[in-house]
Amino acid sequence: MLLVLDKDACLYIFDSVVAAQGDLEAIDIENDEYEFCDESGQPYTGELVPSRGGFRIVQHGSPDPSLPLSFIDRTKHFWPKGTPFKTLDDARIYFSRAQT
Repeated sequence: MLLVLDKDACLYIFDSVVAAQGDLEAIDIENDEYEFCDESGQPYTGELVPSRGGFRIVQHGSPDPSLPLSFIDRTKHFWPKGTPFKTLDDARIYFSRAQT
């Protein structure tokens, strides 16, 4: 799973990096609108790929197991569509268990 927190504190959770790349827009990557991490706390970053007119999401830095919960704690809006979670509390419980 890839967690994506935007500048408006809206949290999106995608099944994979590929799924996120298919849904997000290059202009938002260019404007640095998102923070990314996977469920293990591995941070990611968006990189523009000018030759293809798009972007890619790649690993960046070292894993921090507390990162997924920090995303959830900063969330003001949760978009559950397409996720295994019905509520933000469901996600919080899942990532709390994954952290231990």
